[in-house]
Amino acid sequence: MTYYDDQSDWTSDDFYCLHRYLHKMLFYNKKRMDEIRAIDLNRMSAETKAIMYCIISYYHMDYLFELENLRGLSHCQPLKRPLIIDGDTANEDDVYKKMNVVF
Repeated sequence: MTYYDDQSDWTSDDFYCLHRYLHKMLFYNKKRMDEIRAIDLNRMSAETKAIMYCIISYYHMDYLFELENLRGLSHCQPLKRPLIIDGDTANEDDVYKKMNVVF
């Protein structure tokens, strides 16, 4: 499973795994900068972009939006339908809720 895969049949568990992977990659960005700089937003689904936007915004890593390949994320729009990542936990009033990504 990668962030470029077709996600049309993904479950909340699949998106949870994707979130965990992206979280680690972005949170430890100094160690993973080569991978981050190679990201092609045009190949990603709206869901993946929204998850990335949420992680970057939640941890105040806005400097990542300045990378040439990630600039488009700064204009990321909320998802039209909720993306349920984990239905067992409460949703906080934060950037995830704004982007219609629900834990």
